[in-house]
Amino acid sequence: MSSIKLKNCKFIITQDKGKILKNTSMFIEDGRVVELSERIGVEAEYTIDCRENICIPGLINTHTHAAMSIFRGYADDLPLKTWLNDKIWPMEKKLKEKDYYIGSLLSCIEMIKSGTTLFWDMYLNPMMCVKAAAEVGLKAIVSIGVFDFGDSAMRDHMIHFINSFLNDVKKYEPKIIGAIGPHAPYTCSNELLMKCKDIADKEGRLLQIHIAETMEEQSEFKEKYGKREVEYLDDIGFLSPNVVAVHCVWLSKNEIRLLGKNGVKISHCPISNMKLAVGGVLPLDECLKNNVIISLGTDSAASNNSLNMFDVMKFCALIHKHHSLDPSIAPAPLVFNFGTINGAAATNYVNSIGKIVENGPADIVILNTRNPNVFPLFEENIISHLVYADISPINISHVIIDGEIVLFNGVLTKVNEQKVYEEFEQTCLDLFTS
Repeated sequence: MSSIKLKNCKFIITQDKGKILKNTSMFIEDGRVVELSERIGVEAEYTIDCRENICIPGLINTHTHAAMSIFRGYADDLPLKTWLNDKIWPMEKKLKEKDYYIGSLLSCIEMIKSGTTLFWDMYLNPMMCVKAAAEVGLKAIVSIGVFDFGDSAMRDHMIHFINSFLNDVKKYEPKIIGAIGPHAPYTCSNELLMKCKDIADKEGRLLQIHIAETMEEQSEFKEKYGKREVEYLDDIGFLSPNVVAVHCVWLSKNEIRLLGKNGVKISHCPISNMKLAVGGVLPLDECLKNNVIISLGTDSAASNNSLNMFDVMKFCALIHKHHSLDPSIAPAPLVFNFGTINGAAATNYVNSIGKIVENGPADIVILNTRNPNVFPLFEENIISHLVYADISPINISHVIIDGEIVLFNGVLTKVNEQKVYEEFEQTCLDLFTS
């Protein structure tokens, strides 16, 4: 692999015990940060002058449905149940393999250009997402989305698909890792949930599942099963430190206690929750009291309309301040942790640590400080800017993943963006006019 020198970085946000380095250079080789010091005498294959740049760890998006960029703007302003049953699920039946691929590819481009270096996907036809991520150079955890609605024949098919996918994805590991994504407790039978857990335990795989997104979901589940979703999952033995629970808006104190007891992590998707008007907010304070690790996700471009993790961090901070009537809740440093080191923790550090440290993975986002939304800039307000100042692709100059430059001066280095856009447009035209 090539070597890179990031010379005279104005600031490096290490996320290592809050340390911020000033006027420091970074030497990268073989996919790792080799040295951080004021002067690096070794020459590199590529040198980038960073005297007007901030270097941060790549952001970690712990919940996406990448292929759903095809549905951006298609079914806005609807309740979740209507959105899924009447709009999204019927359209998904029309998707072809190539549609999953081009949708995922566009999302991967958007994520890189907005500072994400690792994402966790959960959707159908997952190998198309794997191929898209590999093509642009992104790190990914890709879950095969499964459900059976209590149908034993469907369950058998899903188990076959899981085993087949986990075998196929191995040639892309460890940069892209296969995982299992049972959709939700209300769409998966006890048998399917426990089979997913059994496979995950045997193969050392991660699990991701939607939980308690709406009040209606929880009430209908309790009426059917006599207990709330997390209580049910705990009773059947599904919960473990390998599980990431997505949304978790309508949780009781007991459910949060059970998540903490079992080491389950949460992917918090505040923008999607607000747009779909789920009517509540993740009980952040209670989760933190129970030592539940909180990470952040965009959810899909159909329910968020953007895959920008800087937006998610800002909305995360704002919604909790607003909901609690307390501006000190969810301070910027804590929320920036959610998007970096907590994201790595949620993935059990499989291929990221969310930090910039010597001998750590070289997943670096380099921001240009010569934009009006980051003035005035001091060491004391950098984290505030990263969370609140609407950082977007105009601020992001370069992105390095696994020691490889995948974005240089705002342009993807491994794919032709214009060709992707043209193919994507044609795909959507074919899909929505057929």
